[in-house]
Amino acid sequence: MTSPDPHRAIDRRLWLALAASVAAHAIALAMFAGLLFRAPSPLSDKPGDPAAMQVSLRAAQAVDATTDVATQVAVAPSASALEPVVVPPPALKPPKPMPEPAPGRRIDLRAPPVPTTSAATPAESEADAAASAPIPPGDVAVGASENAETMGHVQALRLAQRFPQQVAKPPQLLVPLVVPYPQAAALAHREARILALLIIDDEGNAVEATLFPDDPLFGPAVENALRLGKFKAAEADSRPLTHWLVLEFVFSLRPSQASRAGSAR
Repeated sequence: MTSPDPHRAIDRRLWLALAASVAAHAIALAMFAGLLFRAPSPLSDKPGDPAAMQVSLRAAQAVDATTDVATQVAVAPSASALEPVVVPPPALKPPKPMPEPAPGRRIDLRAPPVPTTSAATPAESEADAAASAPIPPGDVAVGASENAETMGHVQALRLAQRFPQQVAKPPQLLVPLVVPYPQAAALAHREARILALLIIDDEGNAVEATLFPDDPLFGPAVENALRLGKFKAAEADSRPLTHWLVLEFVFSLRPSQASRAGSAR
């Protein structure tokens, strides 16, 4: 009987140890790989357990505006179902026409005055009927105005077209006018406001006048006062020139003593 070879026994043990070591390393690598690539676990239903969440990020897709608009138009209801209510615009009122100037009478102050007719007016007839009554006292105030709008916008435009040149100094009344209160107007208890548009030439003479309005009771008194008036011509660039002037005559009656006594009571 032969004895076993000691070298073979040693080689067998070495191979067994090497195989065992390889197996151990393989098991260790498998366990380590399992720790790195763990399979996703479902959300835990137990309260208090941490839950794993997966988030997937994707690039936003561009919205086709044409497609969306077409889709909206396709699904929109018909026009008859949503027919808009047409509200007519409010009717615009036509602009009011510019007021015409009050009726006036143009007077040529260079010509002699026209004699008045003998026909009596209704107011003069009433005044003659009440001739025995005392004449109420009246006052007359005269003032100059540089604003042509007092005679109306239309008349102001006409003056601006007739006299386009700007003046440094307008015409001036040198001597105050003395205007008596017309007796017939006082007996008829009439008051008035008369505007006189004067044309003053470059020598200071009143060559033309237009009265607004043309009142038969107060007009002659105003005309006589204008014929006796003294004026100074307007100036532009230190030179006299023809220009216009507006004079305002206000005729007002004073309260009588009987009315004062009645108001005192």
